Amino acid sequence: MALAATSAKSAVYTPQTITLRVGYPDSLDESDVSDLYAYSHILAQEGINVIPTYYDAPPLSYKGLVSGQQDIALVSATSEWEGVAQGEQTTVVACYAIGGTFLMIAGQNITKPQQLIGKAVDDFGPASETRALDQYWLNISGVPYNSVGPNPNSVYLRASGGNIARVHDLETNVVQAITVDDFILSDLSSPSVNNTAYNGPFHVLFYTPINVLSVCYAVRDDWLSNPHNQQVLIKFIEAIYEAQRYFILHPNFAIKYEEQQLPLTPPSEIQYVMYFYPQHMTYWPYGNFNLLGPLSIQNIFENTNKFMIINGVISQPLSNSSVKPYGVINGYFELQALKALGPFNYPCQPWVNQQLIMAIQEYVPREFGSPPTNCHPTNTTFSS
Repeated sequence: MALAATSAKSAVYTPQTITLRVGYPDSLDESDVSDLYAYSHILAQEGINVIPTYYDAPPLSYKGLVSGQQDIALVSATSEWEGVAQGEQTTVVACYAIGGTFLMIAGQNITKPQQLIGKAVDDFGPASETRALDQYWLNISGVPYNSVGPNPNSVYLRASGGNIARVHDLETNVVQAITVDDFILSDLSSPSVNNTAYNGPFHVLFYTPINVLSVCYAVRDDWLSNPHNQQVLIKFIEAIYEAQRYFILHPNFAIKYEEQQLPLTPPSEIQYVMYFYPQHMTYWPYGNFNLLGPLSIQNIFENTNKFMIINGVISQPLSNSSVKPYGVINGYFELQALKALGPFNYPCQPWVNQQLIMAIQEYVPREFGSPPTNCHPTNTTFSS
């Protein structure tokens, strides 16, 4: 089965009032708020009433999907691969970021993974994407780890709560590194915090690899087999990407909207995200499954298989035809959404750097859009 092959039947979406249930793997944060804008400002106008559910552990959003509690769910690639290996018939149809949104930050001026031996790392626990990334990074670095308890000869991977709890553990030296959402950089980069009094200096040890799926939208194939649902799905993906495009073009509006949705989040963190996300392709308005070169759907699928084997999630590569008829991943529905949206050309903004321009030039088909022109990009990136 070709990875992007299976097309929808010739059904045309006609506006009507329907309810769409969407599951999320954890609490609402900055990476999800653009979805809320899509639900209230775009899909509602199409007669699609979205009811989001925020679970308190990543595997639960996938369980909600396969049990029929959700129509669409944002799930970790680990959950998808593990589920399909156990016989579930679910298909990943879109992703909102290149490489996901996670990174590992170490304290105590640790700059190499080998320095973590005998120390502890906080993540979201077993079956989470943060745990999968910890295992992957440490495996490829040749660093032993365990999840039982402190050990002088290995890294202790410790299940913790959300981002705030993990930051607290790092700053109080309960652990010496944390794997968190990338916006946490804003909380640790200030000189008033990034110092020995808070268990610093802090350094980013690893970013999520861009050629591996991380967190994506998935559906059940029995739901997807309905031609009307296929058209609703295309509208859903179109709205998700349209909202990200709007936030990229209107950062001041996006900041105010995020502040309204996240009243307990420091405004400085939200302001940081509005520039960090588009620069680091977390807001990525071109999807994941219709790109070129190293990020082609075939390469993404193969590299995700390798990632899962290294982590022990699967023992041998999945075939995309493990899920019938739509595949483990399928780019058709995303492609229809991108065609409906039309091309997106990046604006000249202060956060545009040469790395972003090169990424758009290399990975994005020209019919989808272009990098900014007549800009004077910097060569700077956020400090690691």
